[in-house]
Amino acid sequence: MSINALSNAALARRTDFEPANTVPATLSEIAAAAAGTPPRPVRTPPDGAAAPVPSPASATPTNTALQTLTTYLPTEILTLYVAAVAAIGPWTVNGQPVGRWAPFFAFLVATPILVWVAFATKLRAVGKPLPASPQRWPLWEMIAATLAYVAWTFALPNTPFSQFTNWYSSGLASFLVLIVSSGLGIVAPLMQRPLTL
Repeated sequence: MSINALSNAALARRTDFEPANTVPATLSEIAAAAAGTPPRPVRTPPDGAAAPVPSPASATPTNTALQTLTTYLPTEILTLYVAAVAAIGPWTVNGQPVGRWAPFFAFLVATPILVWVAFATKLRAVGKPLPASPQRWPLWEMIAATLAYVAWTFALPNTPFSQFTNWYSSGLASFLVLIVSSGLGIVAPLMQRPLTL
């Protein structure tokens, strides 16, 4: 899923975006928030009536679970990471492939920052103030994206972890991806709280 989907999910948790005062609570609602168009700022009708709250998108349980599990995987980061590893090539120091670690750590740091930037950009586009304080940040999405990044890079063919031949294996990598993906899908409904305005 893209960083824009992560920012859509975070915007859906803000009470000043439609549907107003409705935070996604179920896997279906979270998946719909991430997959749908970005939430719109709340526009209060002149008579003070509440705006109608749209119902969440209908989906099969399997599609909903898969959508939720992949919501936190920032594909833009992975694409750049793979390109960086290919561009750096087999850079070694004392026989160790350090060229793979440099992009890993660079994008490890960049992942939560880019999630915040995408979120802040969408807020700025509708005239909202930037989320400067950590209480206003989409922390769940930033942490989840970082965990998803680590799990997926752990499983890639050119992962830097493959130099640890005494314990690393593709089977372990696949297992970690399943654990992290399932864990994010299970924990996601618990993390849905309104974001401070």
